[in-house]
Amino acid sequence: MPSWLVATLPLLLLGLASGSACSWESPDYSRTPVLFVHGLGQSSVVWRSMIEHLATVYPRDYLYGVDIVPNDMTNARAATSVLAPAADSLLARARAAAQRGGYRGEPPRRLDIVSHSMGAVSSRWYAAKLRPDLVRTWIGLAGANHGTQSLCSWRDEASRELCPPFATNPKTHALQVALNGTDGAWVDETPFGLGPDRPGVPRVSADGTRNILYLTVRVEPDKWIQPERSALLDGAGGVPLSLPAGVPAAETSPGNLLFRARVEHDPLLHHPDLLRLVAALLAVRDGADGRPAGGRAAR
Repeated sequence: MPSWLVATLPLLLLGLASGSACSWESPDYSRTPVLFVHGLGQSSVVWRSMIEHLATVYPRDYLYGVDIVPNDMTNARAATSVLAPAADSLLARARAAAQRGGYRGEPPRRLDIVSHSMGAVSSRWYAAKLRPDLVRTWIGLAGANHGTQSLCSWRDEASRELCPPFATNPKTHALQVALNGTDGAWVDETPFGLGPDRPGVPRVSADGTRNILYLTVRVEPDKWIQPERSALLDGAGGVPLSLPAGVPAAETSPGNLLFRARVEHDPLLHHPDLLRLVAALLAVRDGADGRPAGGRAAR
């Protein structure tokens, strides 16, 4: 046998063994499919890092970043005309993938949503107003849940929906008032949610077919979400959270987390610790006791 072949044979065998091991691993079709919703002026490209990270444990057909076109579409319209069909398509694709893969468990019937910036508003409209029966976990990353002062100089209709933040006029800011209510007329910000609402809120309770874990993650300072407290939701949480060791985040109120790394609004989506955090939050409802394997309790 030639000397060069003797020298390289162990490496060839190792490569074949590694490739064979990868081919033997079966995708985890028991996972819940995830729909990713971008914010104003963005596209699905912003989710590339997160999808690549999650694809190590999810089947590829279970992960889909939607494109809202035009990307300044108003929120309720985006929810109805873009997110609703995208969610149906994702579930159909995931079910087909599970069937092709020989999965014998329950096919996917619900999905999780991960949203960013204004995408939190359109996706929360979808979850709260359109198809609460299809949403298991909703995560808003630096979300403009109560609007933002930063968009007040923008001219598009979607930006006007969110300016000023915490709007109270149902005629000029119907979307904000419908989702968040006002001091004089509170509404449940997290309908069908698992978390505790503040006293006096007319609660829309979870039931056997509609039960959503709402979670928010914010950064401070955030030049695009002003004030930063706009990202928080009353009634979020409701299950114990466990965060990966070393991730700089804390649960400051039920279901509302502060990401403490020094990172700006858009680069947040590519931060390695944020990717680990989102993966852990998506896994919260997978376990029988509501906790992902490992990690530490959130504080």
